[in-house]
Amino acid sequence: MTARVGDEIMILPQELHEPVREGQIREIRNDRDGVVYLVQWSDTGHESLLPHGPDVVIKHRHTPGGEAVAAGNAPWGDRLRHPLEWRHNRDLERRQQVGYERLARRVEEIIAGLELTQSDFSIAGGRIFHIPQVISVDTGPPVGLDIRMLPGQSPDDFSAHAAAIAYGLGMAEVRVVPLGPSAIRLELLPHDRLPGPASR
Repeated sequence: MTARVGDEIMILPQELHEPVREGQIREIRNDRDGVVYLVQWSDTGHESLLPHGPDVVIKHRHTPGGEAVAAGNAPWGDRLRHPLEWRHNRDLERRQQVGYERLARRVEEIIAGLELTQSDFSIAGGRIFHIPQVISVDTGPPVGLDIRMLPGQSPDDFSAHAAAIAYGLGMAEVRVVPLGPSAIRLELLPHDRLPGPASR
């Protein structure tokens, strides 16, 4: 399928911290080096030329019969929403994802600071430190981080440091829940959601 005027275009970032750039194709040109798109960028409103490449993704806005599609393959009720609502929701999801990635890195830093690590030595690489890895974040509630423990570690090793992990994250409590022989979940309980007896 080839791109058409009106299709959405997206540039995938090379680095994890870079944002995805999106726009709409205004014109398609065939250059001697290949296809070049005139794109109006959604973040700035400016137009610029973009050659087609491996990092370019086209989202088609037309059906095979040539009709314009208002909102992709979404149900008809979704097509009635404000056109910027989906963009707002997508941006909100991205911000949440970045927040969860930062949380995962922070937990790994705290675990390393508590010396819940293992080290090796190799001639080629020198001293190598292994840190338990956050493998997923569950949005909860409560927010949970699944962690792959290192060989020889047990949930009790993390339970012994739960108060320090909670302090480092600014949480009231961190619960350690075993998930199997090599994985645990850290459940984060914020100060305002700590379960307890009702106040009188």
